[in-house]
Amino acid sequence: MATLKTPTLGSTRKRDVASRLCAALFGGYVAASTFSMLVARLVPLPKAGATTMAILTTPILYSATILWAFSARSPSRAWLVLIAVTLLAGGLTWGLIIVRGRP
Repeated sequence: MATLKTPTLGSTRKRDVASRLCAALFGGYVAASTFSMLVARLVPLPKAGATTMAILTTPILYSATILWAFSARSPSRAWLVLIAVTLLAGGLTWGLIIVRGRP
């Protein structure tokens, strides 16, 4: 009788899953929140309306980053893209604050 071998996750695979999970939860949260700050600055609405719209888009962006972190080719690519999005959105937001000032 043949023995059935169950597939086991190697330590590298476990590390990849853990890295993707951290990228999805923490990196996705930071990327979604900085992108929503940028949305609040760019939307041509009154301050309250722009803030409300940014708050409502945050869960959608966060969900999208979680899904994307697990569909990326590698965990390092997920981290790099999330860091790039965070830095880009944060830099643009900071630039808009400098140019337009704080309302």
